[in-house]
Amino acid sequence: MNILVGEKFQFQFERKRKDVIMASESIETSRLEDEISCSICYGIYKNPVLLSCSHSFCKECVQELWSKTATQECPLCRRKSSKEFPPLNLALKQVCELILKGKAQIGVSKALCPLHGENLKLYCKQDDQAVCVDCIGSGQHQNHDVCRFNAVVEERKEKLMTDLKPLKEKIDNLDKLKRGCDGTATFLKKQTDKTEAVIKSEFEKLHRFLYEEESARIASLRKEEQQKSLMLQDSVKTITSKLASLSAVIESIEREMDIPDMEFLQNFKKIKTRLRLEQGSDGVSQTFVMAEPAKRSRKVQCTLDEPDSIPVPLIDISKHLSALKFSVWEKMLGSIQHSPVTLDPSSAHPQLALTDELSSVHYSIRGKSLPSNPERFDLYVFVLGCEGYSQGVHSWEVEVGNKPNCRIGVARESVPRKGNFTVCPKEGFYTIILRKRELRAGTCPETRLEYDRKPQRIRIQLDCDKGEVTFSDPSEGTHIYTFKDTFTEKMFPLFGPSKDSAQLRICPKGVYVQHER
Repeated sequence: MNILVGEKFQFQFERKRKDVIMASESIETSRLEDEISCSICYGIYKNPVLLSCSHSFCKECVQELWSKTATQECPLCRRKSSKEFPPLNLALKQVCELILKGKAQIGVSKALCPLHGENLKLYCKQDDQAVCVDCIGSGQHQNHDVCRFNAVVEERKEKLMTDLKPLKEKIDNLDKLKRGCDGTATFLKKQTDKTEAVIKSEFEKLHRFLYEEESARIASLRKEEQQKSLMLQDSVKTITSKLASLSAVIESIEREMDIPDMEFLQNFKKIKTRLRLEQGSDGVSQTFVMAEPAKRSRKVQCTLDEPDSIPVPLIDISKHLSALKFSVWEKMLGSIQHSPVTLDPSSAHPQLALTDELSSVHYSIRGKSLPSNPERFDLYVFVLGCEGYSQGVHSWEVEVGNKPNCRIGVARESVPRKGNFTVCPKEGFYTIILRKRELRAGTCPETRLEYDRKPQRIRIQLDCDKGEVTFSDPSEGTHIYTFKDTFTEKMFPLFGPSKDSAQLRICPKGVYVQHER
């Protein structure tokens, strides 16, 4: 019993001695940490820099502080620093790193058994507990699966690494998606800029047309004004001349009336004859009316050779303003062509080049870097129309010209877009193929068509209600081939220009105005 008490006393003594030593070490470590702590963040220095006043601070701390103040001075002594970028205090940095490393080791060494004060070097898997050698010797973990502590740590780290693999794969996938989004954002900006440029160009054409039309109509108005002004000037000249002639006659007769009475009577017949000649052979005066806008007519006496009225030239306002907007719009329509099908850039293979009007397409050796969106064909050089049809009859013509190879027709909305597949009605494709100047129907297998000449244009007619896709030669009016099926979803025009540089062009249709009577 005394031996057990002695052993217990010895154990308690050793325990207290270790506690005192650890407390002493802790005090010394705390003092040292105070000496190597930044006075700004109160933590151990990280990348310490040395100011000209010999005080040191964390590099990030002093830079952040100086960014908020007008002067670069020491936070402790307020002395201005002579350098904008103080040098790194390498010796102090090494000391700090050693202290931090020592603290980590001390932290590991503090993992002691609470019962025996020994290092926990072993691990009991049954109790899921770290133990020391004395714990095993005491029989507390008898017949348990005990192994080295470090081995358990490594084993569990490996398990965690295995568990982390799916998360890392998700991170990789998310990173790819993010990079894809970043690329799409860049492409979106390019799309916006290009589309904006096309819109501005088209509106500039419209503005130019309207400006030229406005200038032409104003020029026509000015020309009419000039013509009417000249007519008015001629009328004024004629009236002025007649006024002068009549005034001279009146003055002459009035002078005759002032002569002596006897002489006046002797000359009266001559005066009367002269007046009759001026007034007309029958001596009856005539009247003409000079019409003035918004004024009462004014009567003027003159001889018979004077006109009854002087026409006043006015601007034909109705000619210039009647249905002005409509007539300009109608004239504008005469220069506009409408494409019955608009190509969809989002579905186009990266090596297809579309015109700005989205009405023509050709193959380009230099492909574009485009987003791999679900709508885009990535293997077959196809592009769809942007509008799908689910009912009614729709038709359009495609100019194939001298292309040796191409494929045109219609496709269901749900056709595959990625990878390899069979282009046939079973997959939702209803097409005809021009290959080496020979026409074939895109059946499975392909059907060779007996057509004695290569058409320059091909007309496609889609009848959604009857489930028919008909191909014909519009220049000859001859039938080429007809697919028959049941369409249960939207059908889209399809264009495959193949790998040559010649373009496929959707033939435009004119725009007409029908007047109602």
